Amino acid sequence: RRLNCSVIFVLVVLSACLVIFTGYLYGNRLNKYVHHYEGLSYNTYEIHDKHLRAKRALHHQDAFLHLDFHAHGRHFNLRMKRDTSLFAEDLKVSVGGQEVNYDTSHIYTGEIYGEKGTLSHGSVVDGKFEGFIQTYQGKFYVEPAERYLKDRDVPFHSVIYHEDDITGVPRVVKKVSSVPVLLRKRRMAQIEKNTCQLFIQTDHLFFKYYKTREAVIAQISSHVKAIDAIYQGTDFMGIRNISFMVKRIRINTTTDERDRSNPFRFANIGVEKFLELNSEQNHDDYCLAYVFTDRDFDDGVLGLAWVGAPAGSSGGICEKSKLYSDGKKKSLNTGIITVQNYASHVPPKVSHITFAHEIGHNFGSPHDSGSECTPGESKAQDKKEKGNYIMYARATSGDKLNNNKFSVCSVRNISQVLEKKRGSCFVESGQPICGNGLVEPGEECDCGYSDQCRDQCCYDAGQPDNRKCKLKPNKVCSPSQGLCCTPECFYKGRNEKCREESECAHQGMCNGGTAQCPTSEPKANFTACHGETQVCLNGGCSGSICEKYGLEVCTCVSVEGKDETDELCHVCCGEKSESCLCVCCRLRSLYPKERERYSLNRIPDINILF
Repeated sequence: RRLNCSVIFVLVVLSACLVIFTGYLYGNRLNKYVHHYEGLSYNTYEIHDKHLRAKRALHHQDAFLHLDFHAHGRHFNLRMKRDTSLFAEDLKVSVGGQEVNYDTSHIYTGEIYGEKGTLSHGSVVDGKFEGFIQTYQGKFYVEPAERYLKDRDVPFHSVIYHEDDITGVPRVVKKVSSVPVLLRKRRMAQIEKNTCQLFIQTDHLFFKYYKTREAVIAQISSHVKAIDAIYQGTDFMGIRNISFMVKRIRINTTTDERDRSNPFRFANIGVEKFLELNSEQNHDDYCLAYVFTDRDFDDGVLGLAWVGAPAGSSGGICEKSKLYSDGKKKSLNTGIITVQNYASHVPPKVSHITFAHEIGHNFGSPHDSGSECTPGESKAQDKKEKGNYIMYARATSGDKLNNNKFSVCSVRNISQVLEKKRGSCFVESGQPICGNGLVEPGEECDCGYSDQCRDQCCYDAGQPDNRKCKLKPNKVCSPSQGLCCTPECFYKGRNEKCREESECAHQGMCNGGTAQCPTSEPKANFTACHGETQVCLNGGCSGSICEKYGLEVCTCVSVEGKDETDELCHVCCGEKSESCLCVCCRLRSLYPKERERYSLNRIPDINILF
């Protein structure tokens, strides 16, 4: 069958598929949702040894795990420490119905060293980091390559991609309205309580996909960390710093598929029934109780949750088990999410937003409606470009300005529910940890404990409460605050270099007035980077070279007789079209000048296909 359109391909053959340093590769499409990625092949044995040292560390300095690699045209120097903030001190973990002694030492949080305001969070299992890295140029996600490239022999163990390379997922999220109750009590709110404790269960299909309990707990951690950042960053009409903490985890393994006491053992369960099975358990000890699964629900549904209300109905945060008019006792402080959508697994970013959306229902927000709260439907281009908010009823891929925010409509609704209900089950939040080497809210500096602190500017963590993690008298700054502070506690001079130049950003220069290294000036958009396979966008090497020519990335089609894995070293571009697919056809160049220039001066082997 002949397509009624012309399709143009630019096939760029990389001259160095196996790159020293970290051995990264350019790849076209990871799955139908991630259209660009790179491979990582740093030394996992070395990272595993570093993890073991950090796990058994007796000294402050040894507790940090350092991970260095190069990807997307920049260097990543991660400095991370074990993160226990997401788990309650009395955390209970059960696997296969048996409670186990389990530590969460493989969960890490940190930053890109020398880049204040960045954030890294994830896990280290068998020497491989999985998680996300928040930079000034957006968020990057790192996952095991085997999760996507199971049957391919590739020279890398992990993949990394930028949030802008995630295409829209047809996310369908539902809400369940409240049902009549037989008994209801009114409770007062307490302002100092701002942490919602969670019970997270995972079914056997979720375990089957992620394979180990360490990987399952890492997924739980990444989801909770993501929603924690969203809710803590939202001012709910004066109620601030809403956070989350996991109090209990139950992991159903593949053997639980045959356990008659496991309500989630059946393969074919509709989404409403799946939520009901969760609700039929008693969850009085928790603010919310969720089940994570890997099921392809009908109509592409990714999540379902009960909607909270300030009064007059049941459902949402802090609800207790009650007898309802159908004769069953239920806990309606529940929800479910799945990581599968139309036979493909959704990227973590989409799953994180889905989780935030469902919990938004539990907190009292219905779906956004009206022009004020659905700007993505606006005819005004400036509003439309910002996208819709978290509680929009249909898909948000997370790449628009508003996708990670609550609308004013949601804020109003959630604020009312928090005011009425949080006093009944929320707990006081934990405080920043002075001594972990990271300058956190409420701290002026953090040089560690007395046996490791070599900073004459900052009081160490062993000092009294009114002094620890504070600047000493007459000291302007501390090196722990950033690279633009001298060991003598003064700001470095203007134009003193604090960050090396990258492919897409100029070198960072101190400004003489802050300890943090200021954001580097980005190089011109569409500057070629990463071996001429990508372009710079807003200071990051995140766009495809196709964008430079007004084209879009397409899946490379193997030339007859060639191994499909060869296509991992190719970039294919096609004309933007709504009605036709990108298909490799005959050789032809519509850009002969560019072809000649690239062939002679930059890339030794390039073909343009259409």
